Amino acid sequence: MVSTFEHDYPITGVRETNEVYDSYLCRNVAGGGLCSILCIHDRSCFPSLVGWLTEVVDPRAFTDFIEYFNFNDDLCIVMKYKQGLSLEKKLATEALTLAERLELGRKILERAVLQEIPEYFLDKCFSPDCIMVEPDLTVSFNYPIEDIMGDRQCSVKDNIERVMRLLFDRELQRKVPTVLIEFIDRLPELTEGSIIDLYSEYYALCMALEGYGTDSELPRTFSFRFWEGFKKVFGKVKTVFIVLLVLVAFAYLFYTMFDPGKSKVKDPQFDRIGTVQIDKNR
Repeated sequence: MVSTFEHDYPITGVRETNEVYDSYLCRNVAGGGLCSILCIHDRSCFPSLVGWLTEVVDPRAFTDFIEYFNFNDDLCIVMKYKQGLSLEKKLATEALTLAERLELGRKILERAVLQEIPEYFLDKCFSPDCIMVEPDLTVSFNYPIEDIMGDRQCSVKDNIERVMRLLFDRELQRKVPTVLIEFIDRLPELTEGSIIDLYSEYYALCMALEGYGTDSELPRTFSFRFWEGFKKVFGKVKTVFIVLLVLVAFAYLFYTMFDPGKSKVKDPQFDRIGTVQIDKNR
């Protein structure tokens, strides 16, 4: 049991224990559901870490961050935790339509905006195995923050691009729809701004693709373009080719009908049948 004066967190599973920290999966008695608790042992990092948490976390908006407190000489950080199917497994096991995947992307970005998730925590949750997806496409985040005691380096831009490329891998292979491919290509530029700006661009993308069907645009891969070009060229010469083929057939028929050399048919001559020699004098 990990507890404060106000809240109890019964431990349901031990995720990891070492000399630096203990990580537990617990039941949130007060708020319901599950939570992860990171218990940090190194007291020397407490002042700077607590000061940083106070500065970057707004608990009124960032509700996935439950609280932090001291327990048994450890600094404990409590985050919401969701069990279920990750985005990575969802996409690997279910054939979601483009509309469903667009909706998933919108909900992921929308949750990040509404939660006002600080950059470090956004970097941790923006991973295909940390984004949890319900059957109705409701999205939740998990936060592997075991390195929070360090310098908290982030690579949010790379993670966002990785998630988007995973969501639309099918379209990237076919190189359509064009507006979606252009959006993915612009991600390095778009992720330079705020998550709100990125959400605005993505929402415009969803509106542009509303009602888009699988046959709305043909693939733009090299093999498909080559085949389409071949069909167009063949379509133009097909009639001429058929006429020439018919003329050649008639010419050959005419030749075989009136060539005297072909009209002489010789009687077949048999000297033996199998191993039996035929005596023609008998």
